[in-house]
Amino acid sequence: MSALGWDDPRALARRAAFAAAARGAARTILSDLDGTLAPFAPTPSAARVPSGTLAALEALAAAGWTVAIASGRAWAEARALVPLPGVLVFGSHGAEDERGRLLVPDAAALAARLDDLAAAARPLVARFAGAWIERKPAGLAIHDRLVAGDARAAWAEARDAWVAGRDLRGIALRPGACVLELRAAGFDKGLVARRFAARWAAETSDESLVTLGDDRTDEDLFAAVEGRGLAVRVGEAERPSRAARRLRSPREVEEFLTALAAAARAGEAPRRVGFGGAAGGGSSSERV
Repeated sequence: MSALGWDDPRALARRAAFAAAARGAARTILSDLDGTLAPFAPTPSAARVPSGTLAALEALAAAGWTVAIASGRAWAEARALVPLPGVLVFGSHGAEDERGRLLVPDAAALAARLDDLAAAARPLVARFAGAWIERKPAGLAIHDRLVAGDARAAWAEARDAWVAGRDLRGIALRPGACVLELRAAGFDKGLVARRFAARWAAETSDESLVTLGDDRTDEDLFAAVEGRGLAVRVGEAERPSRAARRLRSPREVEEFLTALAAAARAGEAPRRVGFGGAAGGGSSSERV
């Protein structure tokens, strides 16, 4: 089905598996975590990646696919949710690399600014039951998933007024699914995708290059590989997406990955390729 409707997970898996059989295929999964692999939960700490999804990711990595997760969570949290040695995890929208190292220049100055912003936001969230602040290594998240429906209009107005009164120079402001992210400028999930740019040809479409995401922060991931892979938006999109394919939920993502893993196991596992494109070991096979 086209981008105007929902796609069948198994049909998408067949497309990716067919492309993966070609010589020099990318055989790469680049995915968001929350809302894509892990169903949303009332709080981030309650979220879990289904065991079937983890098994499929592990099987794809074992079959020679590069599997990387680009999460807005702190690296340590994201890694705990995807504890698979063969799967790479990047945290804080790419500001933490696959080993959890913070890439932000002058991290101490950023931390001080974020601490100040968190302190300034506490009176705001204290006014609305169900709103809370999450401090991250390279950012700050103001969550509102649990704000009651009859208070959401007042919350949105108060939140927007709070933002308008802040000095956010050098800070990127990105709304997500029931969250407002304030993070170090210059970092997004597209940077993670470009770490793997050597895996695909610049002008060639390769549907074994799969990107998966569910909200506006994942549009950077889609943009980095636009026109060169199978980009899949999960759930209802609030606005037009760069992804041409649609799956309804993390449950359908699990179905897609499970079918793709079955196809990968049935075929000959390709040799693993590192960041630079050379066959053999490299970062994609290391424990992180």
